[in-house]
Amino acid sequence: MNKTIVMSSGGALMRYKKELSKLHEAGYDFFAFSTSFMYCVHELNMYPDYFAFIDPQSAMPALEHICRHKKEISTKVIFLDPIHTTLSYNEYINWYGTSPVGRENNFGGWQRLHELVKEVQDSGLAINMPCLSLKHIYNNKSQYADTFTTDIDLVKKDFDKRFSTEHVIIKNQLDPNFNEDKLTSIVLPILDKLKIYNISLIGFDCQGGRYIANLGDNYTLSRQPELRTIKSNQSHVHLPNANRGLEESKRSIKKYLPLWLKTQKFQITNLVEDKYTFLKSYIPYQSIKDLQHETSFTK
Repeated sequence: MNKTIVMSSGGALMRYKKELSKLHEAGYDFFAFSTSFMYCVHELNMYPDYFAFIDPQSAMPALEHICRHKKEISTKVIFLDPIHTTLSYNEYINWYGTSPVGRENNFGGWQRLHELVKEVQDSGLAINMPCLSLKHIYNNKSQYADTFTTDIDLVKKDFDKRFSTEHVIIKNQLDPNFNEDKLTSIVLPILDKLKIYNISLIGFDCQGGRYIANLGDNYTLSRQPELRTIKSNQSHVHLPNANRGLEESKRSIKKYLPLWLKTQKFQITNLVEDKYTFLKSYIPYQSIKDLQHETSFTK
């Protein structure tokens, strides 16, 4: 089974930049989540095989780029349907949470999001993935009575029943103000539906800052004022102090990652050394050098 490199926006991306380039040259598939798509573009000079996101705030620059270069891109763009495809912003809140794209009209607002989604769909690059959110299920249990009983506990006791529907089920808990980790709440559910199970992670480490868009003075950052400290003319930068919400993400990983590992669906390693990652207690480290020499890899 071919291994896929699964990336998020953590600071480790910059630490292992040269090594990641070598993995791309070796023919490994890349799955980019959130702003790591633009990391691939700017830092690795390549396009990943897959791109996924949840909050449009982290995806709008990537979607704009894809639409400008769609004739030269083969990346499969994963849209959670209907979250990204048809929901109004108020409906998005009821399904998932808030976003600066809708709340503060960043990047052209919700209308621009739907224009970009439609353009990507028309280009043939989109995977429209049927989706449910835990929040929507619990708020509309009667609507899903044929699939889930009213006393369903998809958070713990009935966790395995998440896999009983053709829909990907996102989110682990219901508190809209809790910053749950994106590995267990979004990425692993998507990978499960894509049947991508042999993976190596990078950028999900809950430390070391983030690779983020440099919004400058063009957009409102009411809930992330620390991002005003960026001193760069680059469109995306690594900001070591962009650690807001990571303590909550650690609690989320501690609670939910063991449930995912218990399913035994995935073969997972982490490409980040133990001293740089919170995942060290759950996922074994594999050096990129060792990965390059895996004799079982075939493209």
